[in-house]
Formats: sequence, structure tokens, C-alpha cells
Amino acid sequence: MKKHFTGFLAKVEMLRSEKATSDKNGLMPVILVGIAGEIPSRTVISGTYASNMNLEAGSVYLFQGEELEEDPMFGRQFSFRTISKELSAIETLQASSYVGKLRIIDVDSSDFTAEIPEGHLQLG
Repeated sequence: MKKHFTGFLAKVEMLRSEKATSDKNGLMPVILVGIAGEIPSRTVISGTYASNMNLEAGSVYLFQGEELEEDPMFGRQFSFRTISKELSAIETLQASSYVGKLRIIDVDSSDFTAEIPEGHLQLG
């Protein structure tokens, strides 16, 4: 089932994993760390895609996401778009109240949604 993720806040971080490898352009992948709103559990994107979107590690953005056709090898795939420039701390708080509490949709399970209790995420 395709899903559209409208308006979620995420902090862009470099993917720190032993399995992380650079893409064909030599750029390392990044991960979108959810802060608020509904976000899929798969948020790793290639370094080239992040560079083309002008994303900077350590910065917070407002995103939209859309599920693509399922890949036979990699499973469910998602496309992300920024709908804001880098947000300041105040803008992040304002946007958080608009998009609601963080809800991570487990894309590997058809019926699991995790709501993260307040105070469990750090933006620093």
C-alpha cells in the first residue's frame, strides 16, 4: 500500500554504520532523524540525493515523503522532498506544534505505528 507522508520534521545526520558505503559519486548516505509528524521507518538517503537537495548534516528541515513502487531487491522505497529551508530552533518548535507528535510508521509491518513520548529526542 502506497503512503504519502505530509509534513514531518527531521534532522539530517550522516549515517554512522559499518554497513554505510559511499555512492557512485563518493558521497556518504544520510539519515533523516524524525522530530515531529508522521515519518516512515526507512529514512536513509544517498549522499548524492541529499547533496542535490542542498541538505546539510546537523540541520532541521520540514519534509514530505511519498512511497515509490516496491523494489524486488530492496523492498519498500520512499522519496523525500524538503518543503522548507533550514529551520531555526524557534521555527522547529512552531512547526512541531503544527505537524504533531512524532509517529514512526514501521514500513516492514502493515499495522505498527510507534508514537515517541515527549522528551525522548535530543536535537543537539
